[in-house]
Amino acid sequence: MFWKKSNKGDESSKILLSNPDEGRNSFRVTPPVNAPLKATLNEMPISILNISSGGFRFKKIDLEAEKFYLAEIELPSEKQKISSLVEILGNDEENHCRCRFLDLAQELEDRLHRYVLNRQKEEQELNNRSLS
Repeated sequence: MFWKKSNKGDESSKILLSNPDEGRNSFRVTPPVNAPLKATLNEMPISILNISSGGFRFKKIDLEAEKFYLAEIELPSEKQKISSLVEILGNDEENHCRCRFLDLAQELEDRLHRYVLNRQKEEQELNNRSLS
């Protein structure tokens, strides 16, 4: 049901299927352009490019790999921020930072799963409409 779209077209509507070779064990989604996720690392604003229950990728700022930071993320329709320690894993081929959540409480992980599932549903609905 879920797939990896090609790199052509609108970056804001990508849904990516996890691939074990890519080092992720969870589905990741791109926040919509009209509803970006508000987030900070140690109170520095960041721009999240994609997110899963295991971590996220964001526009590069000067951070060292293998260092730990406090991330706070506001999910749409959620009253409480997700707050977690994250580890910076490094930069990807596009020079964006990747990080993973550390010791994420089950309730927070469930909230992230709900967000990812809702984004997948939204994207599927948009795709179905465009095919009609």
